Amino acid sequence: MSALSFAIYFSIVFSGLLLWFLLARQKPSTKAASPFELRTESALLTAKHYRYFPQIRQALSADDAQYLREKAPPRAAKQALRERRAVARRFIEGLHEDFSNLARLGRIIAALSPEVSREQETERLILSLKFQMVYALVWLRLFTGNLPIHRLEHLTGLVGMLAARMEEAMTRISALSAGQIPGNLSA
Repeated sequence: MSALSFAIYFSIVFSGLLLWFLLARQKPSTKAASPFELRTESALLTAKHYRYFPQIRQALSADDAQYLREKAPPRAAKQALRERRAVARRFIEGLHEDFSNLARLGRIIAALSPEVSREQETERLILSLKFQMVYALVWLRLFTGNLPIHRLEHLTGLVGMLAARMEEAMTRISALSAGQIPGNLSA
């Protein structure tokens, strides 16, 4: 690895971490969560933004941009593309919010679990780091005017995967509280 590539990699990682700290809006509560609070939290912490990815993908597609360039006046096409990039930036901010809410829900579930393995905690940490890195990369590319559809798809997939894991864990908590199954929860 050359010194230049190391410097670029380091600056991307540093920028990503800086963005992560700057964009963290809410701090987790320090008080213990009761089952009632957990139900309330889970109702409020649903991931809602990642479900709009198909519309975002269509709006940012190369075919759509080409159609605009061919059919719309140049000024209107440029304006539309600029607005679509702004929508994409708001979308990734929403993905960040979704991920933060789901991660907080995961911490609550882990606190309620009778047994949380080190493996699960490590997996959650790695997923969080992956998300933050890809988020920073997508944000930087959008900021520079690029449309990183594949990275955006990966980012959305990470949020979707975490949402599915949280839903599964909530189902297990419900079953556990009803006395149906013994055992541990994996959030």
